[in-house]
Amino acid sequence: MTCLLVVVVVVVLLLQFTFCLGIAPRDDELIVRTTLGPIQGSTMKSFRNQTIYAFRGIPYAQPPVGELRFLPPRPIQAWGDTTLKATSDSLICPQTGVKLLMSEDCLKLNVFTKTLNDSLSVIVYIHGGANVLGSGHSKYEAGPEYLLDHDVVMVAFNYRLGALGFLGGSNNAYLDQVMALEWVQSHISHFGGDPDRVTILGLSAGAMAVSLHLASPLSTGLFHGAILMSGSATNHYSIHNQFWTRILARQLSCPMYDEFDMIECLRKVSWQRIVDVCSDWEQYKFVNMKWNYEVDGYFLPMHPSALIASGRFNRVPLMVSYTANELDFTTIGHLDNKLLLHDIITHFNEYAPELFLFDYNVRRSTRLKDFYLGPDVEELNATNIERFGQIFSDGIIGHGVYRLVQIARSHTNVYYMRMDYVGQRSVSAPLDNDNMPTGVGHADDWQYVMPSLWYGSIFSPNHTDLFMMERLTSWITHFARTGEPLDNSLIYWPPCNETEMQMLYNDNVTKLGPPDFIDRYSLWDDLFPIRYSDGAARSQLQLGFVVGVALLVGLFPQLM
Repeated sequence: MTCLLVVVVVVVLLLQFTFCLGIAPRDDELIVRTTLGPIQGSTMKSFRNQTIYAFRGIPYAQPPVGELRFLPPRPIQAWGDTTLKATSDSLICPQTGVKLLMSEDCLKLNVFTKTLNDSLSVIVYIHGGANVLGSGHSKYEAGPEYLLDHDVVMVAFNYRLGALGFLGGSNNAYLDQVMALEWVQSHISHFGGDPDRVTILGLSAGAMAVSLHLASPLSTGLFHGAILMSGSATNHYSIHNQFWTRILARQLSCPMYDEFDMIECLRKVSWQRIVDVCSDWEQYKFVNMKWNYEVDGYFLPMHPSALIASGRFNRVPLMVSYTANELDFTTIGHLDNKLLLHDIITHFNEYAPELFLFDYNVRRSTRLKDFYLGPDVEELNATNIERFGQIFSDGIIGHGVYRLVQIARSHTNVYYMRMDYVGQRSVSAPLDNDNMPTGVGHADDWQYVMPSLWYGSIFSPNHTDLFMMERLTSWITHFARTGEPLDNSLIYWPPCNETEMQMLYNDNVTKLGPPDFIDRYSLWDDLFPIRYSDGAARSQLQLGFVVGVALLVGLFPQLM
């Protein structure tokens, strides 16, 4: 027995020694012991060829299947002495796409670290995708290769999407995220991370989620810094989860009004069918968000804008950014659909509520049309289609980001940035005669933070845009460590505060200046002032909205 104990001690010491030296152990030796049970990982390489210890597909909650579908997440149960093999990504949560890659048993996370014996800052990534798409998958969207060249631990995870995460205004998707953050607090120290230095990082709808965690009392103490890229819930969105829930129930021949009957019926429908029905609502393919957060008195006691403006939020340092063109270019693909564009401009008041996410209001629709397109315009064409796109840019993203900076800067440091650098790759910008993008659209900055399938292969070692990857990952990881993006002796970038509001324009050369698009955002401020009462935060469905949306989804005869 004594000899066996000596052998065990020697093996443990040798493993610790190899970790300290940076020598990668074999995958069958890479085992971390947690209070849940042992977890086996694997190794991969960072962009600069450093060894990454990767633990992928770790469950952080019980599978939300069967009777647990549509319920809040439940903590994962310990698996005892059996080693959990976490050497590959899990299947992603159900969404439009290749269903073989998906499963309802998707509440899993990935942890990437370069050391198991340190206490490094932690970056937790919350993915975007309009609350209906996306994942924390290391190949599809959330590769660690760039960030792990720096001394941080990275976590990415999946959460429920669409009807499975938001049915009836449940906020279950955000409760999934809270549970993932609680998992990080409980277990990240076993992976070389410091639970007292956690920064949450979100892109697009993921950034909206970050702003909700700023506002939610359930997220208090779960993070210590926040980075929001092209998104915030501090905007005007009129949210109608209950309406979309009833449309879904009707199309699946389920009860529409009694919550128990409806949920019992929907639990018997395959997730594939639920995803397909919801996907059919997007015939026109404009950027949209039908499923969203709800002011429920639990996860959110009030509208996030009201909570943050009044200082009742988790006051951590913020790094907030957006791109110069955001959604400007997303309307260009509709130029060939001349009949649809003619109908939109002719009946702008009817289309605007669903396209720009507000309740039917002729005054608001008219002012938006007049401001962006002109009062006398009778046609949407190549000369003004990008101006039409600017309404999406400002209404869906830009104004909410600007409002967050405005209302949070009196309570905490806010580092505000616009991405102006036009790289060689874009997911939405048209190309010029030299085959280069003409602007920087939504998520074009993400290619410099994490490798993903959106942009194809990882950067080559001599790529022209490599300096921007090194710049952004340096700022993000420095912020995670210190609460500031960079040492101001290198570039002067002061935070916005109660008395000063400046923005860093991030191009080949950075420059500091007052925020841009103030006239555009002022219009949205005027049309959609912050609502401070609980009753106003949950707006009622108006007949114009219901009829307009029903027409768009082809349900008007049934609803009438």
